[in-house]
Amino acid sequence: MAKQEIYQHFRLEEQELVEKAYDLIKQAEDTYSFCLTDFLNPREIAVMKSIVGQTDLKCYVSSDFIPSEYARLLIAPAYYSLDLADFGISLLDIKYNSKFNHLTHAQIMGTLINKLGIERHILGDILVQENRAQVFVEKSMVSYLSIQVSKIGRAAVIFEEVPFDRQLENQSSTKEVDILASSMRLDKIIAAVLKISRGTASKLIESEKVKLDYLIQPKVSHLVEVGNLISVRGYGRFTVKRDNGFSKHGKHKLTIDRIIHK
Repeated sequence: MAKQEIYQHFRLEEQELVEKAYDLIKQAEDTYSFCLTDFLNPREIAVMKSIVGQTDLKCYVSSDFIPSEYARLLIAPAYYSLDLADFGISLLDIKYNSKFNHLTHAQIMGTLINKLGIERHILGDILVQENRAQVFVEKSMVSYLSIQVSKIGRAAVIFEEVPFDRQLENQSSTKEVDILASSMRLDKIIAAVLKISRGTASKLIESEKVKLDYLIQPKVSHLVEVGNLISVRGYGRFTVKRDNGFSKHGKHKLTIDRIIHK
């Protein structure tokens, strides 16, 4: 399929990702060797895989072997045989005194990005339990991270690389919630789910604090569909699971999966 035909299958905001996919494909074909993406979210992985699938190259996703939401994609010639080490991923234990401190996902993310001066895609999942935390990083960043980051919040931290079989279990779960919404507009869905005013929901959207399927969605009137994942900074995430028709007053009856962090 021609490149211009490929573009029409993806969102305008994803054109840069499509270009990156073609660059990596060319690199793998020219060098007869594998190449890697940064950490990608599930939507980005789906885009990349669909494009690589149009070629004779092989495509592997790290999350198929190491459970995670964010993953690296490996693109390789047809004769390549997978070695998990080629994903270049390290799992780091974040050691700190949990008696006097509690690290949050936001604290860890903010400190690593600001202190290291890196982009989000250098980091994979951040796993947090009551008194423990871990982070997936690109292996090339391990030494630099250990040298540059000694505190997160008020807690002194030490990073220790650990094998993947010591990965913390995901402490989040989902809870089904039934809501009524007067329309499928993004602002009205958010207001109904979070139990906030439509004006507050609109401000969150317009200030780019809302993502729809991992992409910032700045339009309050955007129509939500079943299956969409909506992330609201400071409020969490939820998925529109089912459309159950209309109430007797003409409102949409929806079932939502809210992600709950334990």
